Amino acid sequence: MPFDLQSVQVAVGIIISLLAILGTILGWFGKAWQWLSSLWKEKPLVGVIDIPSKTMVLIPVSRSNALWWHMGSMGDQPAMQIVGDLNVTNISQYNVVVMGAKLRKPKAVGHAMLRAHDSNVYSSKHHILQGGISDLRFDFFVQPPVR
Repeated sequence: MPFDLQSVQVAVGIIISLLAILGTILGWFGKAWQWLSSLWKEKPLVGVIDIPSKTMVLIPVSRSNALWWHMGSMGDQPAMQIVGDLNVTNISQYNVVVMGAKLRKPKAVGHAMLRAHDSNVYSSKHHILQGGISDLRFDFFVQPPVR
Protein backbone atom coordinates (compact mmCIF):
# COMPACT_ATOMS: atom_id res chain seq x y z
CA MET A 1 0.00 0.00 0.00
CA PRO A 2 1.79 3.16 -1.15
CA PHE A 3 1.66 6.29 0.97
CA ASP A 4 1.06 9.57 -0.75
CA LEU A 5 2.04 12.94 0.67
CA GLN A 6 -1.49 13.90 1.63
CA SER A 7 -2.11 10.77 3.75
CA VAL A 8 1.25 11.22 5.56
CA GLN A 9 0.33 14.84 6.35
CA VAL A 10 -3.08 13.79 7.68
CA ALA A 11 -1.49 11.01 9.82
CA VAL A 12 1.11 13.41 11.27
CA GLY A 13 -1.64 15.96 12.02
CA ILE A 14 -3.76 13.33 13.79
CA ILE A 15 -0.78 12.11 15.88
CA ILE A 16 0.16 15.65 16.91
CA SER A 17 -3.48 16.42 17.79
CA LEU A 18 -3.78 13.25 19.90
CA LEU A 19 -0.53 14.07 21.73
CA ALA A 20 -1.76 17.60 22.44
CA ILE A 21 -5.11 16.31 23.72
CA LEU A 22 -3.39 13.68 25.92
CA GLY A 23 -0.96 16.29 27.26
CA THR A 24 -3.84 18.58 28.19
CA ILE A 25 -5.84 15.80 29.83
CA LEU A 26 -2.82 14.47 31.74
CA GLY A 27 -1.97 18.03 32.78
CA TRP A 28 -5.46 18.40 34.22
CA PHE A 29 -5.15 15.06 35.99
CA GLY A 30 -1.77 16.11 37.38
CA LYS A 31 -3.18 19.35 38.74
CA ALA A 32 -6.22 17.55 40.15
CA TRP A 33 -3.94 15.00 41.83
CA GLN A 34 -1.82 17.76 43.37
CA TRP A 35 -4.94 19.47 44.68
CA LEU A 36 -6.36 16.24 46.14
CA SER A 37 -3.05 15.30 47.76
CA SER A 38 -2.74 18.80 49.25
CA LEU A 39 -6.02 18.21 51.10
CA TRP A 40 -4.42 15.40 53.15
CA LYS A 41 -1.02 17.04 53.71
CA GLU A 42 -0.31 18.47 57.13
CA LYS A 43 -0.69 22.23 57.00
CA PRO A 44 2.19 24.31 58.44
CA LEU A 45 1.40 26.31 61.54
CA VAL A 46 0.60 29.96 60.95
CA GLY A 47 3.52 32.19 61.89
CA VAL A 48 6.10 29.39 61.86
CA ILE A 49 8.90 29.77 59.33
CA ASP A 50 10.35 26.88 57.38
CA ILE A 51 13.91 26.51 58.67
CA PRO A 52 16.19 25.33 55.87
CA SER A 53 18.44 22.32 56.48
CA LYS A 54 21.42 24.03 54.82
CA THR A 55 22.04 27.72 55.27
CA MET A 56 25.69 28.34 54.47
CA VAL A 57 28.53 27.16 52.27
CA LEU A 58 31.99 27.48 53.84
CA ILE A 59 35.21 27.57 51.80
CA PRO A 60 38.73 27.98 53.27
CA VAL A 61 40.43 31.25 52.34
CA SER A 62 43.15 30.63 49.76
CA ARG A 63 46.09 32.42 51.36
CA SER A 64 48.95 31.34 53.55
CA ASN A 65 48.27 31.22 57.28
CA ALA A 66 44.49 31.15 56.77
CA LEU A 67 44.33 28.10 59.08
CA TRP A 68 46.76 27.82 61.99
CA TRP A 69 47.21 26.57 65.53
CA HIS A 70 49.37 27.67 68.45
CA MET A 71 50.29 26.31 71.86
CA GLY A 72 49.47 28.47 74.84
CA SER A 73 48.01 28.22 78.29
CA MET A 74 44.83 28.98 80.16
CA GLY A 75 45.84 29.75 83.70
CA ASP A 76 48.40 27.09 84.69
CA GLN A 77 47.15 24.51 82.17
CA PRO A 78 48.47 24.10 78.61
CA ALA A 79 45.97 24.77 75.83
CA MET A 80 45.93 24.70 72.05
CA GLN A 81 44.44 27.59 70.07
CA ILE A 82 43.03 26.76 66.63
CA VAL A 83 42.18 29.70 64.34
CA GLY A 84 40.95 29.90 60.77
CA ASP A 85 39.49 32.18 58.14
CA LEU A 86 36.73 31.03 55.81
CA ASN A 87 34.65 32.55 53.03
CA VAL A 88 30.96 32.02 53.77
CA THR A 89 27.98 32.28 51.41
CA ASN A 90 24.39 32.46 52.66
CA ILE A 91 22.35 30.03 50.51
CA SER A 92 19.11 30.34 52.49
CA GLN A 93 16.19 32.68 51.90
CA TYR A 94 16.75 34.43 55.24
CA ASN A 95 19.47 36.56 56.79
CA VAL A 96 21.84 34.35 58.82
CA VAL A 97 23.53 35.05 62.14
CA VAL A 98 26.43 32.77 63.05
CA MET A 99 26.15 31.94 66.75
CA GLY A 100 29.40 30.03 67.22
CA ALA A 101 31.56 27.20 65.99
CA LYS A 102 31.77 23.55 66.99
CA LEU A 103 34.77 21.29 66.58
CA ARG A 104 33.92 17.60 66.36
CA LYS A 105 37.23 16.02 67.26
CA PRO A 106 38.56 16.94 69.73
CA LYS A 107 35.24 18.22 71.00
CA ALA A 108 35.31 21.96 71.54
CA VAL A 109 32.99 24.94 71.22
CA GLY A 110 34.50 28.14 69.90
CA HIS A 111 33.76 31.62 68.68
CA ALA A 112 32.79 32.68 65.16
CA MET A 113 32.92 36.26 63.98
CA LEU A 114 31.73 37.73 60.69
CA ARG A 115 33.23 40.68 58.87
CA ALA A 116 30.81 43.56 58.38
CA HIS A 117 29.80 43.97 54.73
CA ASP A 118 30.88 47.63 54.72
CA SER A 119 34.10 47.52 56.80
CA ASN A 120 36.89 45.26 58.09
CA VAL A 121 35.39 44.99 61.57
CA TYR A 122 34.75 41.42 62.79
CA SER A 123 31.99 40.75 65.31
CA SER A 124 29.67 37.98 66.42
CA LYS A 125 26.76 40.43 66.06
CA HIS A 126 27.01 40.81 62.26
CA HIS A 127 24.75 38.83 59.94
CA ILE A 128 24.96 37.64 56.34
CA LEU A 129 22.26 38.97 54.05
CA GLN A 130 20.20 36.60 51.92
CA GLY A 131 22.50 35.42 49.11
CA GLY A 132 25.35 37.44 50.62
CA ILE A 133 29.03 36.58 50.96
CA SER A 134 31.24 37.44 53.92
CA ASP A 135 34.46 36.47 55.69
CA LEU A 136 34.25 34.36 58.83
CA ARG A 137 36.95 33.93 61.48
CA PHE A 138 36.72 31.14 64.05
CA ASP A 139 38.84 30.23 67.06
CA PHE A 140 38.89 27.33 69.49
CA PHE A 141 40.78 26.74 72.71
CA VAL A 142 41.32 23.02 73.18
CA GLN A 143 42.26 21.87 76.67
CA PRO A 144 44.08 19.55 77.11
CA PRO A 145 45.93 19.96 73.81
CA VAL A 146 45.89 17.15 71.30
CA ARG A 147 49.09 15.43 70.22
